[in-house]
Amino acid sequence: MQNKKKIYLLIFIILAVTLTIEKFFAHPHFSNIWNTLPGADIIIGFAGAWLLIFLSKIVISSLLQRDNGYYEDGGEDDAE
Repeated sequence: MQNKKKIYLLIFIILAVTLTIEKFFAHPHFSNIWNTLPGADIIIGFAGAWLLIFLSKIVISSLLQRDNGYYEDGGEDDAE
């Protein structure tokens, strides 16, 4: 549990540093409405990465994961 807290703290620190760098050093390009919010690209990228991970776990697990007793039943999907 301690390692999980350290990872979340590290992620928060990295996000805070990148937001600070973007706020003070990046030249703003307001071509889209969401770019008016500082750190919007960081937030969208972070949320998109989590969404990809979540969706891939759902799709890949349903395609590749076998039932618990798959090998004990002879290994056939449509066993009679």
